[in-house]
Amino acid sequence: MKRIAQVRDQLGAGGLRVVDFFALHPAEASVFSAQEIARQADVSDATVIRTVKQLGYGGLGELRRAAAAVLNPVRDPEQTLAEHLTQSDDSSQLLAKISLDAAQIARALPRTVPAEALETAARILAAAAHTLVVGYGSARPVADSLSLGLRRIGRVAAATGLTGYNFADEIGQLRADSALVVIAPLRHVREHDVAISEAARIGCPIVLITEVLASHFADRVDTILVTPSTENLLPSAHIGHLLLVDALLLSVAATEPDQALDSWKTTNRLRAEIVDGYLDVPLSRSTASRATQPRPGNTVD
Repeated sequence: MKRIAQVRDQLGAGGLRVVDFFALHPAEASVFSAQEIARQADVSDATVIRTVKQLGYGGLGELRRAAAAVLNPVRDPEQTLAEHLTQSDDSSQLLAKISLDAAQIARALPRTVPAEALETAARILAAAAHTLVVGYGSARPVADSLSLGLRRIGRVAAATGLTGYNFADEIGQLRADSALVVIAPLRHVREHDVAISEAARIGCPIVLITEVLASHFADRVDTILVTPSTENLLPSAHIGHLLLVDALLLSVAATEPDQALDSWKTTNRLRAEIVDGYLDVPLSRSTASRATQPRPGNTVD
């Protein structure tokens, strides 16, 4: 905002529309390409680049990193836990507090994830012959959820949380027609850099899902999905990430609905064959009671 104020008087009508877009939509500014910004501000690509340089940035990548850093500064997870503990001393109100915070995250998600960014990510995954989803630590369950969801709608996908030498086997499977999804809410590790570099080298598109690391990767990936900040909120980053994964899966499924439905039909058919036709235990009280009774010849200790 300070840079905008310093150069505002020097800008033409097009440049003013660009800086107004930056000021009013910092989330979009942190992930949009020059073409997307130009379309939103109704100017040319050249006007966007010229305005970025007038603001004192070396290029759009630098501005995107600056915008992302303002939106979500990197936090220390240990300090975050300490702050959460100070808000959790009244256990009688804890569930109410965490539920309200979770609702706040859900409401903020459409503001932090521009529709264009979600659409780009969905197109990448829909076009991929194979998707590798990388997630470490607490991000691994989110990676598993996305990978499983993709397989259930007829896509080829795998999730990994391997590190070190073993990780080389995973990223070595990437091809130009693959897709790489990196789920990195808070922590930036060397494996992220190696995976992104290798994907870029072979021309494999890259999707980043993060809360605070957009500025670390802004000019190295194809699209970034930034979840709402959980700073000063009790829920972990998982809530926003899982909601985003559900939206992404629905978007991918919508590109080929027949394939998605056929895949689910196949899954259900195979499940029925595996369990001899009964997918679930009957839920009526009478059958539930019978299900809990010992079978003839069996004894209960």
